[in-house]
Amino acid sequence: MTADVILGWHDFFMTIAQIGATLAGLLFVGLTISLPHVLGVRGYLSRAFAALFLQFEMLVIGLSGLVPGQAAWMLGVELIVAGLAFFSGIALFAWNFPEDGRSVLGSPGPRFVRVVLSTGGTLLPVLAGIGVVAGWPSALYLLVPAAIGCLYLSIGNAWVFAVEIPRRKQQSSE
Repeated sequence: MTADVILGWHDFFMTIAQIGATLAGLLFVGLTISLPHVLGVRGYLSRAFAALFLQFEMLVIGLSGLVPGQAAWMLGVELIVAGLAFFSGIALFAWNFPEDGRSVLGSPGPRFVRVVLSTGGTLLPVLAGIGVVAGWPSALYLLVPAAIGCLYLSIGNAWVFAVEIPRRKQQSSE
């Protein structure tokens, strides 16, 4: 893989870095709105952590791809390290703060979808990094579904924190 191939991805890396930073800020706002309830129901902490860290991962990946003059193998290593670090962090946090059925969309089906999206969002960049180190230019395309999964999961959780939790709290108090 050459620097020209990575340069061709410049706009993608720039976009996911910007989206990651912006959505992380919006998630903080949603969490602030619902903080008492988030702290009071088991499982929301894990979802908040995953949503924030998936966006942080997108920011890190985007910034890694924007480093000028960087060797392709170095970008590959950065993708591998970032993906494994975020996968481990999210899994460890979820282990210590598991979800239960009382949370919004806390049933097994939506929880399974969140695990799949989180796992794909963190491990697809690892596979992309391995491919980049091996010299496969098409490996970077694995970052596209990873970014989409991270965005989908984070936007869904932002909705839950900013809209669903306050709406359900209001309904229960009426």
